[in-house]
Amino acid sequence: MNRKSELKYLLLIIIIFIAACIETDIYLPAFPDMMTWFSVSEGAIQNLLTWNFIGICLSGPFYGPISDAIGRKKPLFFALALFLIGSVITIFAVTLNQMLVGRVLQGLGSGGCFTLGTAILFDAFQKEKAIKALNQLNLVIPIIMSMAPLLGGYLNLTFGFRSNFLCIALFVLISLILSVCFFKETLAPEKRSTLQIKSILGDYKKAFLSAPFWQLTFVLCIMFGAYIAFLAGSAILFVVEFEMSKVIFPFVQGAILGGWVVGSLSLSRAIKKWGIFNVKKAGIALSAIFGTLACLLALIFPRDPYLLTATMTFYAFGANWVIGLYFPEAMELLPEIKGVTSSLMTSARLLVGALTVGILGSTYNGTIYPLVIVIALTVATIVPTLILYERKQQNKIVISE
Repeated sequence: MNRKSELKYLLLIIIIFIAACIETDIYLPAFPDMMTWFSVSEGAIQNLLTWNFIGICLSGPFYGPISDAIGRKKPLFFALALFLIGSVITIFAVTLNQMLVGRVLQGLGSGGCFTLGTAILFDAFQKEKAIKALNQLNLVIPIIMSMAPLLGGYLNLTFGFRSNFLCIALFVLISLILSVCFFKETLAPEKRSTLQIKSILGDYKKAFLSAPFWQLTFVLCIMFGAYIAFLAGSAILFVVEFEMSKVIFPFVQGAILGGWVVGSLSLSRAIKKWGIFNVKKAGIALSAIFGTLACLLALIFPRDPYLLTATMTFYAFGANWVIGLYFPEAMELLPEIKGVTSSLMTSARLLVGALTVGILGSTYNGTIYPLVIVIALTVATIVPTLILYERKQQNKIVISE
């Protein structure tokens, strides 16, 4: 494949990923206004995030095997069409239940964008170039995610909350049109596999029985769950209870996402300078220290959103290093079934994120304390779990030597 074709596919994947990335964050600053408009509680409005994640989670394990059997083109068109239908429903929904239906469909379509976009990238590029292209995506995507709340806050203040969902729909529509016009099948017929249910179930069984894989997956899931729960919970708590300006709040959320972005951008350089093991320890320490500090400051200053935001920004930075290093390590634990492990990890992470947000919404009482409990439990769990995992891995190395 020539340079022009490679650039075309990279730009197409970026455009597809934009819609999938912003649809989880862009509307968060509008939560208080949506809560008022639909006349629902804080917990009910957070279901918009929970059910969207469930949709993404459910779709992940299916797109990969199906696209391996019939090619990428038809599943991609189906995912984008489903994504667009869900987006249109959210624009015109007059009840929260209608909005939830739209959000589930968006999730089912969005999950396909992530899964198929990555598969197309590895189809279109040779191995070394694919890794380079993936690194370029990893630089672009966090920036898009960090800008989404700022864009959403502006749209909400200027045009109302429905403009956020109109923005998502427009990006999906552009993605669908460009895909129909320019996307050519990247998986050659001779490279396609037979869709064998028995074989697929066997691969999933192997992954489910791997204790080290689930140790790492569990840590990544709860770290991400605490992170996304803070983004969702603060959207209501800071504006409604702490009376933060709707103009300022998008910048507060942007700071949290900014911590994640800086962590992502600095990871490679940190590895070259200090080595993987030291960067692992630094990421765990940052997450544990600033997660604990966030809890202590919240107890001492329970109505100060800025102190909590500052500490959670550093937590996000450390969490990105931990997830950025342990995610590929978990993939390498079962290298022969990377498609299965990738689907399981992505789905589990989003499911735990959805459940965490759902539990936080159901326990919402107008105070910071439910959020503090989530953060405290996360810190109390990740440190001993990762220490236990690392000791077992070191013992295996000693025995093998």
